[in-house]
Amino acid sequence: MNEKLVRLLKNKNLKIAAAESCTGGAFMASIVKVPGASGVLPGGLVTYCDDAKVNQLGVNKEIIKIFGAVSREVAIEMAMEVRIKFGADVGVAVTGFAGPDGDRVGEVHFAISVKNEAFHTMRRFVGISRSEVIDTSVTFLTEWLCEKV
Repeated sequence: MNEKLVRLLKNKNLKIAAAESCTGGAFMASIVKVPGASGVLPGGLVTYCDDAKVNQLGVNKEIIKIFGAVSREVAIEMAMEVRIKFGADVGVAVTGFAGPDGDRVGEVHFAISVKNEAFHTMRRFVGISRSEVIDTSVTFLTEWLCEKV
């Protein structure tokens, strides 16, 4: 699936940048395993804590305060900010609760920013380990991007 995404981006002459929280860079790592990824991925940021989302990415701290770091609003803001920061055509973001504790474990928000449009979806990956939440999130994001690009 990673190869398909890189090929789609290349064929459409699109560059993608990623802002990752709960996946900790796993999405970008999966993309750079594909030969030629440097032609489509100028960069991205792992913004695991709220301060990094604000200070490194540029997410408005009031949005985090109002909606929480794991929310539709923050995911969209992350995707828009990373797209702009890296001069990419497409910005993607993932933020969620990988676990193992809490009542929202497995809740992951995904966002895609293209020009002035933003897309969001949320998935609940329950009954699986923290590592599986991360891996499943990366797979889902890659598949969703293949549909949207």
